[in-house]
Amino acid sequence: MTEENKNTETNETENTEVEKVELTAEELQKKIEAESDRKLAKALEKKQKEWESKQQEAIQKALEEKERLSKLSEKERKEEELSQREKDLQKRLADIERKELKADAIADLSDKGLPANFADFLLAEDAEKTLENINNFKTAFDEAVNAAVKEKLRQDTPPAGGGSIKNGKAPSVAELAKESRLIK
Repeated sequence: MTEENKNTETNETENTEVEKVELTAEELQKKIEAESDRKLAKALEKKQKEWESKQQEAIQKALEEKERLSKLSEKERKEEELSQREKDLQKRLADIERKELKADAIADLSDKGLPANFADFLLAEDAEKTLENINNFKTAFDEAVNAAVKEKLRQDTPPAGGGSIKNGKAPSVAELAKESRLIK
């Protein structure tokens, strides 16, 4: 029994040992490129499938809508088309208003000396609320900058007496006189 255990243990250790393979730089680069190409192909295939499924859904919805509209009378169909056009126009108008609001926010941020890339974060439903957000942000931003500057500029208080301290002790009168003579 002990002999069998020893044999299985040696087989297990032999199986767990990893072979060392030495590659040249070119071979290693080729292996890396092959692996990255494989992963890229896999990711592209996944995205392609997602895109195709979205396209199929869009086609299916369009066909269902067309079938629904074909069942309506001429008058109902025109009303439905008119309703759809109104929705599209409202959406476009909202997009245009949003872009104008963003442009105004960027201008306000620039006037206040703030980075323009904060505009997306500060946009609200109307110009007044956006301006209020910008003003609140400026106040908070200025306070944060001032606190950071104070922290960076803070220094330790110099020791009392104004004299030079060496090794944590104030110099004696004799040492000061000696330094004074050396300077002269």
